[in-house]
Amino acid sequence: MKNIKNIEFLNIKNVLVRVDYNVPIDDNFIIQDFTRIERSQETIEFIISKGCKVLLLTHFGRPKSRYDKKFTLKNITSQISKKIKKEISFISFKEFQLNGLKSYHVAESGIFLLDNIRFFEGEKNNEKKFSEQITAGFDLFVNEAFSASHRNHASVVKMTHNIKSYPGINFYREVEAINNIKQSNGKTFAIIGGSKASTKIETLSSLVKLCTDIFIGGAMANNFLKFRKFHVSNSLIENNIDDKIDSILKKALKFNCKIHLPNDVVLDSNEEVLTTKLNPDREFKIFDLGKNSLNKIKSIAKKSDLILWNGPLGFIENDNFAKGSIEIAKELSKSSAKVVIGGGDTILALNIAKQNLNDFYFVSTAGGAFLEALEDKILPGVKALTT
Repeated sequence: MKNIKNIEFLNIKNVLVRVDYNVPIDDNFIIQDFTRIERSQETIEFIISKGCKVLLLTHFGRPKSRYDKKFTLKNITSQISKKIKKEISFISFKEFQLNGLKSYHVAESGIFLLDNIRFFEGEKNNEKKFSEQITAGFDLFVNEAFSASHRNHASVVKMTHNIKSYPGINFYREVEAINNIKQSNGKTFAIIGGSKASTKIETLSSLVKLCTDIFIGGAMANNFLKFRKFHVSNSLIENNIDDKIDSILKKALKFNCKIHLPNDVVLDSNEEVLTTKLNPDREFKIFDLGKNSLNKIKSIAKKSDLILWNGPLGFIENDNFAKGSIEIAKELSKSSAKVVIGGGDTILALNIAKQNLNDFYFVSTAGGAFLEALEDKILPGVKALTT
């Protein structure tokens, strides 16, 4: 993949940067996690250091291709500016409708931020005309939003067709980390958690061909335990996925990948119980992993060369059931293996465990895009930058 650090910036002045500032906020629009913003900073500073002027594009929430004051970036621009330690000039949706990007193009220098790109109908429709309206007058397009690269949207795909286009520094690292997993020749161990098995079925189907071991935890393990005739009572499960689970288990056998399930769990009553002792006459919910299961993960991790962790291993929103995820986060931070963290709620687990993201080989800021990239496909945003 092309590397932005190899560009000759002699004739490049105006740079369009697609970032992902779709960050969690509270009811007062206070940003709760700045990780994605921080990850974009290196690329922005690199471009600014070349004497360029920058326009940032990002989506925020899920507006229905029209202006919605709940999703305007005006609510968070000052916080972004403070975090990246650079003044940002905001271009509102209304200003763009009246004057386009005139305020950007007449300025001598600086960093500008266009309002939520998903306010524009042409974004989701991947429209050529809309993409050209944005890229006109720019010399370079940089995609620093790997977490949005699974979307076939204008600011991910179509804009790359109009002008010279490169991945951002962190985008490049995301692709590199995923390729390391796909091309690993050593012992590769995947720890897959989270609440929904259905969203990770295709990923698991690909991982069994890449990994020597996979541990399935979190609520998604309930479906696998139930499939193997363990009693899970009122624990969170999904219906109608038994055929897919069966397919994954058979494929794992074919590729000599060992699938590990919890052998003990923590119930909503805080009891720690062996899965073989789960009582069919009782009502309960499984909320975390027990000590034996955690020790199994640690044991496999110590023998592995590369470790992927995606998805919490328990109900981490409740302190009583975040213990398993916290313990594994601390263990992996000390691992001698290359540990790749698969974004999304896994980063929340690291933050709850008070772990420094720099203690891991790579921490992805992507959620769905990271998982899709592990499947047997090329993401639209990656393909757009390599063709």
